[in-house]
Amino acid sequence: MADITQLPVMTASDAEVIGFARFNDVPTLPIDIPDGNFTVSARTSDGRRITFFFGEYQRGAPPSFVDIQYHDSGSAIPDANGGTSPSFDMLTIGRGGSHAYDSRRHPASDKPSIAVILLAPS
Repeated sequence: MADITQLPVMTASDAEVIGFARFNDVPTLPIDIPDGNFTVSARTSDGRRITFFFGEYQRGAPPSFVDIQYHDSGSAIPDANGGTSPSFDMLTIGRGGSHAYDSRRHPASDKPSIAVILLAPS
């Protein structure tokens, strides 16, 4: 199993001081993601589940992308392997609060099943 550093929940300011990014002024759980493929699975108090898969392009390398999947929207679409994947609504927020992408405008068959964030170096 991968070595995982479990840090306690802390303020956003405290997380920032130890080198993590700050997003909103709410309790923050900082996690050091190990090299290689790794999934973080989260659940809300009412049972809604979401996963964050940190994927590598080269074996044993730091992750290069994050696949995000919401598992409890109640809808699904065919996946690339002949099965089904949960689908969900999502939007992106850009300059001035604009929504460059908003899946709520699409028919159910065109809803996303995975959101991918590319972890390109700056």
